[in-house]
Amino acid sequence: MILVSYYGIALSIILVGAGTYGLLNSKNIIRILLSSEIILNSSILFVFSLSSLIGKVYNPIIFSVFAIGMALTEVVVAFASIILYYRVKGSLEVE
Repeated sequence: MILVSYYGIALSIILVGAGTYGLLNSKNIIRILLSSEIILNSSILFVFSLSSLIGKVYNPIIFSVFAIGMALTEVVVAFASIILYYRVKGSLEVE
């Protein structure tokens, strides 16, 4: 079980790197949104892996429910922003 926790921590670090790369190097607004979602989900994975490593598995459940709720709110606001941006600019490329 401890080895799986280390794999989860390593995977979350790799996902944060991939999400950061996508945020910094993408000009498409949908890719930027997906990169931010990858970073958010990797933080949830990191919290669960670290709590499993420590031995307190049920403590981060409240955090994860809050984070998932925030992610849903983020997606709704982001899609509304994308639709508005597309109506104004006519494309989804960020300058």
